[in-house]
Amino acid sequence: MINDISASNSIYSTQAVSQVYSAASAPPENTDIKETESEAVTVDLSENAKAANKVISELVPLSLDPAIHLQKAENRLKELMTKLGIPETTEVDIQIDATGSFKVAGDHPLLSKIEEQLNDGSERELSNHLKSAHNGSIIQRIGAAVEMAMQGADANPAMTDTYYGWVKNTVAAQAKSMGYSATFNNGTLSGSLINAEGKRIALNEGLTLPAG
Repeated sequence: MINDISASNSIYSTQAVSQVYSAASAPPENTDIKETESEAVTVDLSENAKAANKVISELVPLSLDPAIHLQKAENRLKELMTKLGIPETTEVDIQIDATGSFKVAGDHPLLSKIEEQLNDGSERELSNHLKSAHNGSIIQRIGAAVEMAMQGADANPAMTDTYYGWVKNTVAAQAKSMGYSATFNNGTLSGSLINAEGKRIALNEGLTLPAG
């Protein structure tokens, strides 16, 4: 399940993966050129490109730029810690499960207050940034798999359906069920996805194309 971002705060935006890829490939608009019906140009996509586009378009909207949201989450966490009188030298671990629930751990009793605020909705700024960092990490993992599938399909066209099925039915499904861990240590907040065994993983860790 992808974590919902509060709609009450307009600075948190979401984009469909298909929108991102479409925006990247769209030609710049030129208002000086008038195209007649006879001058229209049709571009045929390769079968591999069509397959990639189909997989991407079927994925749910996800937030991007996890590094940006993680930095903003760090700033807000520091503000909350200062407000509560928690030393900045305190190590804090914040985990988000696939349902969007938070668990805050660390060696200070008032950290439970931050956990309470994150879960009851009263601390939306930190919650939204952490969820956006989580969602952004999910989309980066899926994106890494899409790139692998495209390269594999180019090298072995007969495996195209298998590769893109792997992205959609295996990688995307698993990634969207992953939790997220953000650790505040030495004044810096870092984060990563958590696999089914509860271990932090790199974005492309364990991604391997199906064998032919």
